[in-house]
Amino acid sequence: MIILDQDGKHVIGHVEHGDIMILKEFFGPAIKLGTPDKNEIDDQKDDLFWYILDHDRLHKDYFIPLARKIYFQHKHNKLDKSNCVKEFMPMVEKGCLEFYQKKNMSGKPSKLFPKSYREDICEKLYDHYYEDIVKDKYRLGSINAK
Repeated sequence: MIILDQDGKHVIGHVEHGDIMILKEFFGPAIKLGTPDKNEIDDQKDDLFWYILDHDRLHKDYFIPLARKIYFQHKHNKLDKSNCVKEFMPMVEKGCLEFYQKKNMSGKPSKLFPKSYREDICEKLYDHYYEDIVKDKYRLGSINAK
């Protein structure tokens, strides 16, 4: 048997009588349908991070008070990164729900944004803002907020 490409013009394989060609050899490894791969999850996490970062109302409601708190903890040598990262959670949870609605996502938000996923976003926000917070300079959109 001769295997041709989809146009029927080029020979892309031969299977002799008695030989067995396994489909995964032909098509590649199987993929699980309906489950996002790591790249899709990372892309979504980046999209969510930037969505939260560019959301002025979330910053006014959550970030500005938290930034002041982190600044004073740092100033008095009482800064505990793990506690500060946890303090970003309400902002991230609100951002996740708004992102979910804006993107018309389906499924349960708790399944799409599990706790470890939200914690990663909190950590990323903390790392992104840390230098500006301890210098008492941080941005809200394109305007300095202080």
